[in-house]
Amino acid sequence: MLKKISVLLVCMWGIASQEVEAFSPDSLWRTIRHRAFADYDEELVFHDRKKRFATLKHFSKNGTLLVETNFKDYAEGIRQGFSKGYYPSGNLYWLADYRDNKLHGELRVYYEDGGLKRRETYRSGFQKKKHCYDRDGNEIPYYELAEKASFPGGDRALQAYLQTKLNEFVAGNTSQIYNFEIYIEEDGKAVLHKFTNSHIMTINKLTDILTDMPKWKPARYDKNPQGEIVPISLLFQNGRVHLAALH
Repeated sequence: MLKKISVLLVCMWGIASQEVEAFSPDSLWRTIRHRAFADYDEELVFHDRKKRFATLKHFSKNGTLLVETNFKDYAEGIRQGFSKGYYPSGNLYWLADYRDNKLHGELRVYYEDGGLKRRETYRSGFQKKKHCYDRDGNEIPYYELAEKASFPGGDRALQAYLQTKLNEFVAGNTSQIYNFEIYIEEDGKAVLHKFTNSHIMTINKLTDILTDMPKWKPARYDKNPQGEIVPISLLFQNGRVHLAALH
């Protein structure tokens, strides 16, 4: 049996990465990469020579499997087959099936004791059936599993707020796009996540915008608040500032 093994260890910005290539008995190349982050560890396994088919796993710092996702094209983010999520205890939390990155088949969510909490049926990404259950197995009113973070009053209210903070800085004949990202914390507070300095926007101005910004309704997964990155694209045009998505 032929084997070819190469090990690359990189330590940069607190991230350790280990890559191992092995020529397996079935003539398929397998590449295994490990990376360590502050809150979890990652294992990425490529199952073919072109590094398209892959399995991504996240583990807690004590080694408990948290998430497992399969891809038919990892670089393009195309999920295929089963994805699973687990409670910190190691018990199964949710199970989903994907076809060409669209939910296809059943999505199941479980209580930590193993009881069925939710069952949804999909066909090529379209929801066909939906049911939620209490801990005794009784069906209860359906609620969305995942909710995105939202500004109070919606996008138009966010645009109005940004206009009050920025209109005096917009030149009359300016027509430009400026993109940045904010992170909405679990309590709804917005903090700066990613930005670039420019002649129309500076870190000081962005800080001022976020300091006075009302709290958002945080993202939720299975009714539990969670942090979320929100990209914002601004259009400066004719002396006004707009959310590009609304213009």
